[in-house]
Amino acid sequence: MSPANGFFSPDFATAQRRFRAAVAARAGRLDSLRVGGAGPAGEALSIDVGWFGAPAPQRVLVHSSGLHGVEGYAGAAIQLQWLADGIPALPDDAAIVLAHMLNPYGAAWLRRVNENNVDLNRNFRAPGTGDDEPARAYAALDALLNPPSPPGVDLFYARAAWLVARHGIAKLRQTVVSGQTVNARGLFYAGARLEAGPAAYREYLADRLAQAHRIAAIDVHTGLGRYGEDMLMVDPAPARAPLNRSMRFCFGARVQAADGTGAAYHVHGTQQDMYEQLFPRASLFFATQEFGTLHSLRMLAALRAENRWHHYGSAAIDHPAKQHLLRVFCPPSAAWRDQVLSRGRAVAAQACVLAFGNGAAAA
Repeated sequence: MSPANGFFSPDFATAQRRFRAAVAARAGRLDSLRVGGAGPAGEALSIDVGWFGAPAPQRVLVHSSGLHGVEGYAGAAIQLQWLADGIPALPDDAAIVLAHMLNPYGAAWLRRVNENNVDLNRNFRAPGTGDDEPARAYAALDALLNPPSPPGVDLFYARAAWLVARHGIAKLRQTVVSGQTVNARGLFYAGARLEAGPAAYREYLADRLAQAHRIAAIDVHTGLGRYGEDMLMVDPAPARAPLNRSMRFCFGARVQAADGTGAAYHVHGTQQDMYEQLFPRASLFFATQEFGTLHSLRMLAALRAENRWHHYGSAAIDHPAKQHLLRVFCPPSAAWRDQVLSRGRAVAAQACVLAFGNGAAAA
């Protein structure tokens, strides 16, 4: 039996139940942050956080999953594997924090966004950081990306291929995914204000990490890059160059600058922006671990179909558009899932060294 069969969950309720039980089995502290929306059975939704180590740490590793909802099953599997392996013994001033399914609505409803159609990794934008030019560029593509009708046969691939031939895939990707405020029902909507889930998580970390001077954070996503391979996307800002060099030394060649010139695109309002706003004096080592699945246009087509079904169909979770989106972001392939677990374990171990030096040892 593939190891992946033991850690990947079929739905959000199962993933949540297993995470809570695993945290308790490892004698961790479990905090549940109530957020907006409800699950398919009308159940209340929450972000669960497993806390191990110092209650007010100076050094911390935060591992998060599911900021993009349906993408979260890979990160949740990595976290469950980590708990099964055992949390390392930590220095007295250190903590490991496992943030499970930061967008529980999206995970439960097989959406990438939350109950208000907001892309939460575009939602931490600081006031006054909007840019008119990207908005105009997205608006020109809005009719292609967001038809106001249920999914059906159309000329999406032909029209998209023409745009790729004209502008190049990197430029088109950057325009589409950077975060938009043009259409509240559209793809990659950044929201008009901080959403309930991000606000609750922000408040939670602000209180508990106030004394931290060294923060390593790994945020797991899927869908971008070569199938079955992972990359660690980092902010290319010049001021972060020394920190990024340390991350390349720790993680190796998989570290890529999210500068928009390749697969690793740059966006505003990310979870990293939240950390920088909250902890400007801390040394922050933040990376988005991204596991590749399908070609960008196939990913976009799947997102587009699910979005149309959610807004202009019945939004039923058993519709082919939603089930396809789950397979796109979490392929059922045992080889793909085994690679996720293998690389997830390796990066977690490397991140412990980055956060704590050699002071953490296997329990």
